[in-house]
Amino acid sequence: MNQQTIPNVTLFDLLARNWQRPAPVRQLCFNEDDTILAIGSADGAVALARIGDNEPPESRIAVDNGQTTISPRKGKPSPLISTRIQEGVDLSAYRDGTFLVLTRSGELLHVARSGEIAGKVLSDRTPISAFAHNHAADLTALVVRRRLRLQSGEAQAIREIDLGDLAPVLVSISNDGGLIALAGPDRLSIRHIDDDSGPLWETGLSSPPLSLKWSADGRWLVCGLQTGGLCLLDAETGESIVFGDFPGPVGTVDWSEATNTVVASGAYRIAGWSMTAAPAKALVTGRAGFVMVEAVAVHSSKALVAAGYANGRIAVAEIGSPEELTIRDIGGPVTALQWSASGRYLAAGDGLGNAAIITFPNEIFK
Repeated sequence: MNQQTIPNVTLFDLLARNWQRPAPVRQLCFNEDDTILAIGSADGAVALARIGDNEPPESRIAVDNGQTTISPRKGKPSPLISTRIQEGVDLSAYRDGTFLVLTRSGELLHVARSGEIAGKVLSDRTPISAFAHNHAADLTALVVRRRLRLQSGEAQAIREIDLGDLAPVLVSISNDGGLIALAGPDRLSIRHIDDDSGPLWETGLSSPPLSLKWSADGRWLVCGLQTGGLCLLDAETGESIVFGDFPGPVGTVDWSEATNTVVASGAYRIAGWSMTAAPAKALVTGRAGFVMVEAVAVHSSKALVAAGYANGRIAVAEIGSPEELTIRDIGGPVTALQWSASGRYLAAGDGLGNAAIITFPNEIFK
């Protein structure tokens, strides 16, 4: 698609709706039906953005003598929905299009689409240190003082498991709801959801964990580390693989279901490995440079990955290809990226407090 030739107008200006937050954006989360985006800031505030676009790209595209152009937006985006939360530290989509928000004090709050607090997930005052929710299984996992609580469905049936000396800081549930991963300061553990007897597999970590993600098929678990790269754990064999040559912390990791590829931040290009064959094959994705990749996010259905850089640049690349489409050239360091389930929207946040929803026209990734 050819961009309209207007001075100083970037693709980001043409496709994005942007909101200014009072503090750096730390986390972004779409709800289950792609109608609301939750925005978590470094100051603990949480706000909600409506996904519906009053000026979608298709309404601003024109074709004249074979030349395709897109006009800038005329109006401002709908204002954000405020919440009363001022100490949020983690976000997750929840059932019926709502959200879960973990606070600094250890409360797990159920937040409605309207921004109202609908209640707490646990009624007692025991602080929660980490949590995860799996939509398909309607299962919520909570870490409470080295014990794991598994809460199923609206009936809130709870199982509690003693974790011994493991103190998890990150939790992740496999897509099918059958396995749970727990990352502590010094080790990574996998358990069967329905088996309380102990870990299925464990492996040591050389550095504190920063990110945790299952592959779509539940075969592999990847854990990004503060130093020392990333660790992969095979849920079938217990084999672990470490990719240690990373110049920076691996703050985000993601999996491409379309290509069975793991991607990671923390390098001077998009780091990626195909897990289709053994050993894992490194894939050249995007352009190498002198600026660190701070965040990555994989498209929900296409072989595409979005990357955000320390200088504010945002780009989308085809996995395994050096070609990139630059969405934004410069700005605050990119702190968060997230694709919607439909793959039509890319949410981005940066260290200057900008939160954006980038709406892509259907033609752009054909």
